[in-house]
Amino acid sequence: MATRQILDTWQAAITRKPPFCTGTIPILSEDATLFYKDKEGGKARWLDLSQATMDDLQILTEACEPATFGLGQRDVLDEDYRKAGKMDRSNFLVSLDVAHLGIVDRVRAQLLEGDDEKYYVKAELYKLNVYAKGSFFKSHKDTPRGDNMFGSLVIVFPTPHDGGALKLSHEGQDWTFNSAALTQSEATPSIAYIAFYSDVDHEVTLVTSGHRVTLTYNLFLDTNPGRIPPSTVEPVAPDDGPFRDAVKAALDDPYFLPKGSYVGFGLSFKYPISQVEEGRSTDARVLKGSDAMIFRVLKKLSLSPSLNAVYEDNNDVNILVPSDDLFTGGYYFGDEDFMTYLCGYHNGRVIRDSAQRSYYKEAYRVQDLPVPIRMVWATPLTLHSSFESSYPAHGNEPSTQYVYANLCIAVKIGPFGDRASREELAHDSSDDSSEGDPASDGNWNDEAFLDEDKDGEEDNGSGEE
Repeated sequence: MATRQILDTWQAAITRKPPFCTGTIPILSEDATLFYKDKEGGKARWLDLSQATMDDLQILTEACEPATFGLGQRDVLDEDYRKAGKMDRSNFLVSLDVAHLGIVDRVRAQLLEGDDEKYYVKAELYKLNVYAKGSFFKSHKDTPRGDNMFGSLVIVFPTPHDGGALKLSHEGQDWTFNSAALTQSEATPSIAYIAFYSDVDHEVTLVTSGHRVTLTYNLFLDTNPGRIPPSTVEPVAPDDGPFRDAVKAALDDPYFLPKGSYVGFGLSFKYPISQVEEGRSTDARVLKGSDAMIFRVLKKLSLSPSLNAVYEDNNDVNILVPSDDLFTGGYYFGDEDFMTYLCGYHNGRVIRDSAQRSYYKEAYRVQDLPVPIRMVWATPLTLHSSFESSYPAHGNEPSTQYVYANLCIAVKIGPFGDRASREELAHDSSDDSSEGDPASDGNWNDEAFLDEDKDGEEDNGSGEE
């Protein structure tokens, strides 16, 4: 398989994460108080959903209307497709506060990534549903109810019931959210929650006993500007298995980067540069979600990933700099070009590019710079992992110049026959400060790269060497 095709399988494994997040949260009676009207003259009733009796739940069931479902622009009643009770917002009031319980923050931290990370999530209460014995809802997608709606949040109360699991299906994968088992396994009354994207097919399986009581919220991106407080909740990450298997297979493939190369991974999340600078380039503790998964898997496969930044100078030359040596502003020797400065003072390495080869080839010959490195990308650089740095410019008038960079993970893949692929060889590189550092090439001599323009060959990730 050609190199580019193999890298595409890596990208697919990285981006294929579960399209939902789940959890359980303990609740008190004051979190689970429900006030509602019955159907006979609007008599007011209430119950505690953290410890409701079967009689309480039966009265609630009788106060509900038959649940409909969206079909195009219509609400349709068809009990062969959906059998459940519903109560509109105008007929009930519940004390549960999903923001106060931290559920909204969990949803934002676990589901959103990339550019969406900068937005708040707004959870808008939609309906209360009761699934009594014999109730179900066949596979469907939720009807979008606004341009910024991206998903749904379902809260399941700890009311006694069996069955009623939520089955999800997306892009050939299936999952089951068994709320009955989750709530029954908790030592204290707890709600179970699941949030998922709007394009996920889902169904409620047959309730075989009891009453499954749920609240459904529509989830919206709140695009109003505002500072998002840092979250301690980890994002949902893809399973390690598919990416690990794809990398292991590539390392054993003689047609995958037969001469060796660095492989780069653009990041899916934004990180404060101050946190990046505090850590070491070989330390992934700052990373989260799929970014952390990439780093973790590569280390387990005896490779040496590192966190880096890619800078671009005024000549469109890209320079890879370890996160230990980032240029984040301050004084810069303006009498030399930025490429030379980064390579000389920040352990930078020029990323080889045929369009700029003559420029950095001459710089290498004259200034004794580190040899340019070959690099292909498994996932592209992203704007949400970018940062800017300023420095005072030299000239007739005082001014400030800016340089821009993008964070990435880089890993060196040796030529075929000289690269690790066995997990049992995995080692902890924390005691070797040069391990994984692009500025430290070990025994791999890149100097031949400077002369490859003789035959016009260039590795662009296609694998056609």
